[in-house]
Order: sequence, then structure tokens, then C-alpha cells
Amino acid sequence: MAKKTRGKTFWQHIRFQYKLSILNEKTLEEVWAYKLSLLSAFWAGLALFIVAVLIVSTLIVYTPIKNFLPGYMDVRARNDIQNNVLRLDSLEELVLMQDKYLANLKGVVRGDIKLDSISIIDSLVSVKPEDVKASKAELNYRAQYEEDEKYNLTIQPKSSGNERSMVFTRPVKGVISQKYNPSLKQYGIAIAANPNSPVMAVLEGNVIQTGYLQNGTEFIQVLHPDGYISNYKNCGRILKSPGDNVHSGEALATTATSVDKKSIPLILELWYKGKPVNPSQYIVF
Repeated sequence: MAKKTRGKTFWQHIRFQYKLSILNEKTLEEVWAYKLSLLSAFWAGLALFIVAVLIVSTLIVYTPIKNFLPGYMDVRARNDIQNNVLRLDSLEELVLMQDKYLANLKGVVRGDIKLDSISIIDSLVSVKPEDVKASKAELNYRAQYEEDEKYNLTIQPKSSGNERSMVFTRPVKGVISQKYNPSLKQYGIAIAANPNSPVMAVLEGNVIQTGYLQNGTEFIQVLHPDGYISNYKNCGRILKSPGDNVHSGEALATTATSVDKKSIPLILELWYKGKPVNPSQYIVF
């Protein structure tokens, strides 16, 4: 009975109505009055707390105020920062490679260094070729390539007594679709080949330049001994970088393909001491 009395007394106490009045100091007239209990005051305070939490949460989630909170950052901003850091690193690496390429090119033009003494530009490659074992697919490809190139005919260009006798290799399997015609500013020949066919170096030398053409394809230039330069245009994917030493018949790139997956003819230009020459007089297709 005592417990019920205590419980009843507690509920009566928290539900007891109090009157809050505001009086005029001079006339003692009641200006404003409000009745409340401890229970109603508790619910009113709880409601105000919930409203405040909702308002603060909304401001944090949907306004830039959240960026001022310690340890918090927008996911998109974080991704943008990471992408910018990667781009900056790539640009720095590209600038270093271009500086190295220009230094190599100046040395070759001036005659200060020989072709075989040019240092490798890509410093990230630390694995030696002899340390990499050939896979079964690569061995099969080598065997098939050697079998296909067994009867590849080449001719030697006419040379004077001061020139070395060199054997030029055809750059790609195909037929000539456009002949050499310098009067029409066609300083090379167009070779129609299968899509994604390997484009091979016609002679040993050093890669001096790669880049893009206006039609969306790429090109690669190789400097050969005795002042020969071969230029391969309309390539799809470049496999070598400026400064790389290449051997005769080594793959430099692949032939390009159009939107409808058709092959784009490869343009081969051959220059001798700054003047264009007819590649058909040096190579048997």
C-alpha cells in the first residue's frame, strides 16, 4: 500500500500544474501567464533537442559546412585530389622523358654520341630481358613468325664506296595501294595489310620520335645508320618509345583500324640524308 502511495505521489508531483506569470511592476497587473508541469517541461525540452539535432544534421549533410569538420571531406573532392596527384606525377614523368629524348636527339644530331650509346629513357623498367622467360604462346608465335618470314625476299640498295651494304626488310605483309610520287607530295608508299598486323623495322636503328596524326592514328620514326630515316604512319598502337634500339624486323607498332574494324593502309616513308627516296627500290613487297 505504501508503494502505491509513493507511485501516486510521484505522478501527482510531476503532473502538478505550475503557473508561470508575468506581472506589470507598477500596476501588478498580470500581463502573460502559462501553466506547465514537470512532465510537460520534460517533453518540451526533448522535442526542442530532437528539432535541434535534425537541423544540425541537415546543415552538415546538405551544406558545405561539413567540410570544416575535422576529419571530414567530400568523397568527390577526395577523388579529385587523388586524380590530380596522379596526373601531376604522370606529367612530371612525361617532362623528364621529353628532356631525356631531346638530350639524346641533340647528341645524335651533333654527333657527340653514337646510336648504340643512347641511354634508356624509361627508368622504371628495371627487369632485364634475359631475366624474363618466354611463355609457351610467345614461343609458338616466334616459330610461326620465323616460318612465315623464311622466304621474305629483300634487296640491297645501290651504294657508293663510302656506304655500307644494308639489307632492308618489308615493314608489313601486304600489297602496295599507293605508289611513291613526290610530284604530288606523296613521299611514301601505302601498304594495305590485315588489321592489327605487326609493323616491323625495315633496318636496325634507334627510335627518335613517336606521336599522333590528325586522322587519329599514330606514327613512329627510326634513325638508321648512314643517314637513313624510316617513317611509319597510320599506326594503331606504338610498341616502342623514343631512345629504344631496334633490330631489323623487330615489331614497332600495329596497323590501325577504322571505326568499322577495317584496316587503314600503312604509310612508309624512307629518307636518305634529308631527302625522300622510293621505298620500293630498297624493299621487295
